[in-house]
Order: sequence, then structure tokens, then C-alpha cells
Amino acid sequence: MGKAAHVGDYPPPTPTELERMQALKAMLRNDRDADAARELPRTMRLPSNGGENRTLLRFTRARKDTEKSYQMLRKSLAWRAEVGADDCLSKPLATEHAATLAAIPGFYVGHGKKGHPVFLDHTAVVPWDLILDEMGMSLFLYAQVQLLEYTQAVVYKSASAKHGSPITQGVNIWDVKGLTLTKFTAKVREISSATSKIAQDNYPESLAAAYVINAPAIFKVVWAVISTFLDPKTVAKVHIYGSGPKAFAKLKAALGEDCFLTEEMVCCPTKEVGEAEKTMGLQSGMAAAQSWIRGKWEKGEEWWAEPRTLAAAQPDVNEVARPSSPGVLRRIFAAATSTAQESNEEEFFDATDDAFSAQFGDFDALENNLENDFDEDGGYVAMPAAPPSSGSTPGSTPDTSVKLIAGNGELSSDAVAAELAKDDAARRGKKKSCCGLC
Repeated sequence: MGKAAHVGDYPPPTPTELERMQALKAMLRNDRDADAARELPRTMRLPSNGGENRTLLRFTRARKDTEKSYQMLRKSLAWRAEVGADDCLSKPLATEHAATLAAIPGFYVGHGKKGHPVFLDHTAVVPWDLILDEMGMSLFLYAQVQLLEYTQAVVYKSASAKHGSPITQGVNIWDVKGLTLTKFTAKVREISSATSKIAQDNYPESLAAAYVINAPAIFKVVWAVISTFLDPKTVAKVHIYGSGPKAFAKLKAALGEDCFLTEEMVCCPTKEVGEAEKTMGLQSGMAAAQSWIRGKWEKGEEWWAEPRTLAAAQPDVNEVARPSSPGVLRRIFAAATSTAQESNEEEFFDATDDAFSAQFGDFDALENNLENDFDEDGGYVAMPAAPPSSGSTPGSTPDTSVKLIAGNGELSSDAVAAELAKDDAARRGKKKSCCGLC
């Protein structure tokens, strides 16, 4: 079966991987620990997302041997029980916290060439001071878990239904316009490390590709630190571009026509970041997750139930999600910030090289009765249909990408000063253009 035949570009298992998946399932069922032996949680066995088999395949590919894959899965199930991940979509956060999350400039902007949902994250202008003052790190990390579960239950399910095959990976665009070393504080590094750890330890094989846009010279210093938080496989999926219309055209060409990213979204003054998305009617990803959770909760619907089986009970309007039982928040924070010894010692590998040698027929086949979870009665749609094309077609452009920088994050003060000087010189010498950043 050829590579092009797979929507989402996630190949079926090889014979060896099938054997490992079967062994992993048997180990899970035979474990005497009640928590580990239970049925996989709902978001890990959604039929639209490939069901239990896709989850087992993702954990199989995340580690080199079956025992390590099993330990990873077992730890993830224990983590889910500790932090309440299985039920985190049942209740929204308080409205004041949802309002804080709405200020985070990250938006879904359609789908990539292979059907992956595309998420645009204006990384450098996230209002961390506001988030930490209004929510604190632990509650923010809980909201991040809610977003990850929403992505599984709604975003991936919708993408799978749209493209007719399970999609369990996404494409990220990280816009780093406005990034400075003063913004990359110790607290921001701590949050970045914690969120990366939650995703990598519990939602493996979720990144199809990532694109960095508007990368200034100083980004090489920041990337040297950030890359130490990420798996080597993840780092290999990152593509770093410069700024301006040519870089945008190259990015748009890589994403395809089903992604409605516009030049105004990434080629605009820093103070106007997010305005183009709001004009289009988009809501931030964090806010979209909270809106969806609240919509289900206010209607008395179980988040996982299809319309024909919705619960009739109405919620207590005075009750909102309280993950603070302080113990729950402490466990999320501790789990996310602990030293990842296994990740440091583990050898990662990419199994796709030999993944197309076998025929697996309907492994990725969907049920015929898939439904789109997005509201059709006036409710907010997280990812609306792409707007009419402006008629512009990205042309052939020179390679404006910035090479990846390897490193351990321990750069000297002289190196940092040199990068700051480069940024300053670039700002003084840049010419006026359509976006003021070229």
C-alpha cells in the first residue's frame, strides 16, 4: 500500500508492530493493578480516531520495545486517574478563567494537505503575566489538559469525518514575531517544559509537522533551550522560516489550499497579532474548548454522548469545574515538572521507513455513521469553512528557511549579546514593506 494512500500520512502497522500491539493489549488486560487493567478511556478509543488500535499503535511507536511502550501507557493511565483527565470535559472552568484563556492568541486555521488540523500559535505574545496572575500555573496546566482532550474528542474526530480516515495528528505553526530574551523568562521556560512533558508523555505521536515563522536571529538561542524539552523525533519535524511575504508564501505552499492561513495573520505589526483571525470570526483554541465544554454542560449533555443518547439531567448552574481540589492541581503540576528520566534515556526511532511493506486493508476504515461534533444551531464553530480565496497563488520562492540550531541551551553571555546585536542591526536596516517586518 503506497504512502499516498493514507490520509493523514500515518501508515498502518507493520507485522512486527501488530505483534507488539497484541502483546501490549495482553499486558494491559493481564495487569493485576486495577487502574492499569481497566478499559482504555473514551478519548483513547473513539471509533472515529481509529479506536483502541490506533492508541496502541501510537504508544507502540513511541518506544523502541514493547515493555517500554507498556510502561509508558501504564504511567499515562495512572496520570489520567490522578489529574482527572478522563472526566475533564464534563465541566467548564469558571467564566473568569475562560475569559483569561480567550486572551491566548492561538487559532485553528483549517487543515493541511493530508487532512491534519492546523493550529496557529502566536507564541511570542502569549500574555503569561495575565495567565499567571489570574489563574496560576497549576490551573493553566489543567486547562491545557482540557484542550488536549478536546482536540482528541472534537478536533480530530471532525477532521477524521471530513477526510474519511482516522486523523490523530496535527500541524502547528509557531509565530515567534516579537520574541525577545526578556520575554523568555524562567517562568515561561518552566511552563513550556511542563506543557511539552504532558503532551509527550500522554499524547504520543500527535505532531505531524511544525513550522516556525518570523524567526528572528535571537530565536537560535531560544530554540537551543526549547529543543531540549522535546523528543528528537519531534525536533526533526520542525521547519524554521524567516519573515515576510516570501516566507509566508513558502509556508502556505507547504500547508495547501485547505488551510486558510492569510498573510495578514503572520505579516502584521506585533500589536495587531490576532486581529485578522478575529475579523474572520475565529475564537482562540483555548476559548473554543471552554465554549464547547460549557455548551454541553449547560444542556445537561454528557460530553461523549451522541444526540440520541444524551442525558436528560440538567446541571447545577452554580457549579463549575473545580480541579482544585488542591491535591489534583498539585499532582498535575508535579507530574508535568518532574524530571523525565525515561525520556532522557530512551532511544527514539521513526518506524515509517518500513511501514509500507504490508497490506492491512481496512485498518484505518471508519464507521459509516460518523457525525460532526460542531454545532449547527448557531453555536460557535472552532474551525469555520475556509473563506473565499483571494485568487493569489504562492509562487516559487527562494529558500528563506533558517537552519535548525542544535545545542544544550548553555550559551555564553557573549553569544547572547551577539544575537541581540544582530536583531538590533536588522531592525535598523530593514526596508519598508507591506507588513513592516521584511
